[in-house]
Amino acid sequence: MKQKRNKILIAFLIAFMVLGTFTGCSGDMGGKAKKDYSNIVENPNISIPGFESLDFKAGRKKQSVNFYNPEENTCYFRISLVLKQRDGAGAGGEEVAGEDTLWTSELIEPGEEVGSITLNKELESGDYPAILKYECFSLKDETPLNGSNVELTLKVR
Repeated sequence: MKQKRNKILIAFLIAFMVLGTFTGCSGDMGGKAKKDYSNIVENPNISIPGFESLDFKAGRKKQSVNFYNPEENTCYFRISLVLKQRDGAGAGGEEVAGEDTLWTSELIEPGEEVGSITLNKELESGDYPAILKYECFSLKDETPLNGSNVELTLKVR
């Protein structure tokens, strides 16, 4: 009786694996399959969303955002949120600006959006000068294209 049950279980598992192979399922169920863009006609114009400010919650790493790659684009985006910092005076007395990357995305396909991010650190209340860096990459082979920096203010409350 036990051998018969084991044979049925083994047959069921084999059938499940075969069915998964024919339907395109794989062991990486959580991963997102990349689309085939090998035949796409790339448009040289890239739409970059602009922001004047972002409202964040103080003392929290997880933040709500509305970052996206417009559907009409024919490129991937990699977006970085960078905090501009003042490092003090340089050798000639001028102010020297530095940067602190708070977050960087994976590649974002056209039409995809990012609704929440996790910052590298919590921010205290205040207004912070920041930059959204857009790096653009070819859909065909991920070679770098033109990018853009959007200056904005992080309003942390």
